[in-house]
Amino acid sequence: MKRETPAQRNHFALRVSRFTLHEKGFTILELLLVIAIFAILGVTAVTQLVGFQRNTVIESASKDMVSSLRLAHDRAMLGEDGNVDGAGDSWGIRFANAASDNYQTFFGAAYNSGNVKETEYFSSAITFSSPTEGNNTDVVFTKLSGTTTAATVTVTDGTQSKTITIDASGRISAN
Repeated sequence: MKRETPAQRNHFALRVSRFTLHEKGFTILELLLVIAIFAILGVTAVTQLVGFQRNTVIESASKDMVSSLRLAHDRAMLGEDGNVDGAGDSWGIRFANAASDNYQTFFGAAYNSGNVKETEYFSSAITFSSPTEGNNTDVVFTKLSGTTTAATVTVTDGTQSKTITIDASGRISAN
Protein backbone atom coordinates (compact mmCIF):
# COMPACT_ATOMS: atom_id res chain seq x y z
CA MET A 1 0.00 0.00 0.00
CA LYS A 2 1.40 3.32 -1.08
CA ARG A 3 1.32 6.12 1.39
CA GLU A 4 0.75 9.74 0.35
CA THR A 5 3.09 12.37 1.51
CA PRO A 6 1.72 15.57 3.07
CA ALA A 7 2.63 17.47 -0.09
CA GLN A 8 0.66 15.03 -2.24
CA ARG A 9 -2.31 15.36 0.11
CA ASN A 10 -2.18 19.15 -0.13
CA HIS A 11 -1.95 18.93 -3.91
CA PHE A 12 -5.04 16.70 -3.94
CA ALA A 13 -6.87 19.05 -1.55
CA LEU A 14 -6.00 21.99 -3.78
CA ARG A 15 -7.30 20.17 -6.82
CA VAL A 16 -10.54 19.31 -5.05
CA SER A 17 -10.78 22.85 -3.77
CA ARG A 18 -10.09 24.30 -7.21
CA PHE A 19 -12.64 21.90 -8.73
CA THR A 20 -15.32 23.11 -6.30
CA LEU A 21 -14.52 26.75 -6.98
CA HIS A 22 -15.25 26.26 -10.69
CA GLU A 23 -18.58 24.52 -9.94
CA LYS A 24 -20.39 27.50 -8.43
CA GLY A 25 -23.62 28.34 -10.31
CA PHE A 26 -25.66 26.25 -12.72
CA THR A 27 -24.82 24.71 -16.03
CA ILE A 28 -26.88 25.60 -19.09
CA LEU A 29 -28.24 22.04 -19.12
CA GLU A 30 -29.55 22.40 -15.57
CA LEU A 31 -31.18 25.73 -16.41
CA LEU A 32 -32.84 24.29 -19.53
CA LEU A 33 -34.13 21.33 -17.54
CA VAL A 34 -35.71 23.59 -14.91
CA ILE A 35 -37.25 25.82 -17.60
CA ALA A 36 -38.69 22.74 -19.35
CA ILE A 37 -40.23 21.48 -16.09
CA PHE A 38 -41.82 24.87 -15.42
CA ALA A 39 -43.14 25.03 -19.00
CA ILE A 40 -44.77 21.60 -18.65
CA LEU A 41 -46.32 22.58 -15.32
CA GLY A 42 -47.54 25.88 -16.80
CA VAL A 43 -49.17 24.24 -19.82
CA THR A 44 -50.87 21.68 -17.57
CA ALA A 45 -52.17 24.39 -15.24
CA VAL A 46 -53.50 26.55 -18.10
CA THR A 47 -55.24 23.55 -19.69
CA GLN A 48 -56.91 22.69 -16.40
CA LEU A 49 -57.93 26.31 -15.83
CA VAL A 50 -59.52 26.63 -19.29
CA GLY A 51 -61.49 23.41 -18.73
CA PHE A 52 -62.64 24.60 -15.33
CA GLN A 53 -63.70 27.97 -16.76
CA ARG A 54 -65.69 26.34 -19.58
CA ASN A 55 -67.40 24.02 -17.13
CA THR A 56 -68.25 26.97 -14.90
CA VAL A 57 -69.82 28.94 -17.76
CA ILE A 58 -72.11 26.13 -18.94
CA GLU A 59 -72.94 25.10 -15.38
CA SER A 60 -73.90 28.69 -14.56
CA ALA A 61 -76.07 29.02 -17.68
CA SER A 62 -77.97 25.80 -16.92
CA LYS A 63 -78.49 26.78 -13.27
CA ASP A 64 -79.82 30.19 -14.33
CA MET A 65 -82.27 28.51 -16.71
CA VAL A 66 -83.45 26.08 -14.02
CA SER A 67 -83.88 29.00 -11.62
CA SER A 68 -85.99 30.93 -14.15
CA LEU A 69 -88.10 27.83 -14.83
CA ARG A 70 -88.70 27.28 -11.11
CA LEU A 71 -89.65 30.93 -10.65
CA ALA A 72 -92.17 30.71 -13.53
CA HIS A 73 -93.51 27.46 -12.04
CA ASP A 74 -93.89 29.06 -8.61
CA ARG A 75 -95.61 32.12 -10.08
CA ALA A 76 -98.11 29.88 -11.88
CA MET A 77 -98.74 27.77 -8.75
CA LEU A 78 -99.43 30.93 -6.75
CA GLY A 79 -101.61 32.36 -9.51
CA GLU A 80 -99.47 35.50 -9.66
CA ASP A 81 -101.10 38.16 -11.77
CA GLY A 82 -98.81 39.27 -14.61
CA ASN A 83 -101.11 41.88 -16.17
CA VAL A 84 -102.77 43.17 -12.98
CA ASP A 85 -106.30 42.27 -14.08
CA GLY A 86 -106.94 40.42 -10.83
CA ALA A 87 -107.43 37.01 -12.49
CA GLY A 88 -104.01 35.42 -11.97
CA ASP A 89 -102.07 33.92 -14.84
CA SER A 90 -100.21 30.93 -16.18
CA TRP A 91 -96.48 31.58 -16.53
CA GLY A 92 -93.94 30.27 -18.99
CA ILE A 93 -90.50 30.43 -20.54
CA ARG A 94 -89.73 30.66 -24.26
CA PHE A 95 -86.35 29.22 -25.27
CA ALA A 96 -85.37 30.84 -28.57
CA ASN A 97 -82.55 29.45 -30.70
CA ALA A 98 -82.01 32.56 -32.81
CA ALA A 99 -79.12 34.80 -33.86
CA SER A 100 -78.53 35.46 -30.15
CA ASP A 101 -79.84 32.56 -28.09
CA ASN A 102 -82.09 33.68 -25.24
CA TYR A 103 -84.99 32.73 -23.04
CA GLN A 104 -87.92 34.91 -22.03
CA THR A 105 -90.22 34.75 -19.01
CA PHE A 106 -93.81 35.56 -19.92
CA PHE A 107 -97.31 35.35 -18.46
CA GLY A 108 -100.42 33.97 -20.15
CA ALA A 109 -101.60 30.65 -21.56
CA ALA A 110 -99.41 31.08 -24.68
CA TYR A 111 -96.40 33.16 -25.66
CA ASN A 112 -97.14 36.74 -26.62
CA SER A 113 -94.27 39.22 -27.02
CA GLY A 114 -96.39 41.84 -25.21
CA ASN A 115 -96.48 39.63 -22.08
CA VAL A 116 -92.71 39.18 -21.72
CA LYS A 117 -91.47 40.17 -18.26
CA GLU A 118 -87.80 39.31 -18.63
CA THR A 119 -85.30 38.27 -21.32
CA GLU A 120 -82.00 36.52 -20.57
CA TYR A 121 -79.23 36.23 -23.19
CA PHE A 122 -76.43 33.68 -23.19
CA SER A 123 -72.79 34.62 -23.48
CA SER A 124 -71.38 34.02 -26.96
CA ALA A 125 -69.81 30.74 -25.78
CA ILE A 126 -73.20 29.14 -24.97
CA THR A 127 -75.83 28.10 -27.51
CA PHE A 128 -78.92 25.92 -27.65
CA SER A 129 -78.60 22.57 -29.34
CA SER A 130 -82.27 21.92 -28.53
CA PRO A 131 -84.40 23.72 -29.64
CA THR A 132 -82.68 23.56 -33.01
CA GLU A 133 -81.52 26.62 -34.95
CA GLY A 134 -84.37 29.01 -35.79
CA ASN A 135 -86.88 27.23 -33.53
CA ASN A 136 -88.42 27.92 -30.13
CA THR A 137 -89.56 25.76 -27.24
CA ASP A 138 -92.29 27.14 -24.97
CA VAL A 139 -92.84 25.76 -21.48
CA VAL A 140 -96.09 27.07 -19.99
CA PHE A 141 -97.00 26.20 -16.40
CA THR A 142 -100.76 26.05 -15.81
CA LYS A 143 -102.18 28.46 -13.26
CA LEU A 144 -102.55 26.87 -9.77
CA SER A 145 -101.67 23.29 -10.81
CA GLY A 146 -98.20 24.04 -12.23
CA THR A 147 -98.53 21.26 -14.81
CA THR A 148 -97.09 21.64 -18.28
CA THR A 149 -96.31 19.77 -21.46
CA ALA A 150 -93.09 17.78 -21.02
CA ALA A 151 -90.09 19.42 -22.69
CA THR A 152 -86.32 19.15 -22.96
CA VAL A 153 -83.86 21.99 -23.54
CA THR A 154 -80.13 21.47 -24.15
CA VAL A 155 -77.35 24.06 -24.02
CA THR A 156 -73.80 23.52 -25.22
CA ASP A 157 -70.46 25.28 -25.36
CA GLY A 158 -69.25 23.15 -28.25
CA THR A 159 -67.52 20.55 -26.07
CA GLN A 160 -69.93 19.99 -23.17
CA SER A 161 -73.69 20.10 -22.93
CA LYS A 162 -76.32 20.32 -20.20
CA THR A 163 -79.87 19.05 -20.61
CA ILE A 164 -82.78 20.49 -18.68
CA THR A 165 -85.87 18.31 -18.49
CA ILE A 166 -89.34 19.50 -17.51
CA ASP A 167 -91.85 16.72 -16.96
CA ALA A 168 -95.64 17.02 -17.25
CA SER A 169 -96.08 17.50 -13.52
CA GLY A 170 -93.79 20.56 -13.64
CA ARG A 171 -90.75 18.89 -12.09
CA ILE A 172 -87.51 20.43 -13.39
CA SER A 173 -84.16 18.64 -13.46
CA ALA A 174 -80.76 19.28 -15.04
CA ASN A 175 -77.92 16.91 -15.89
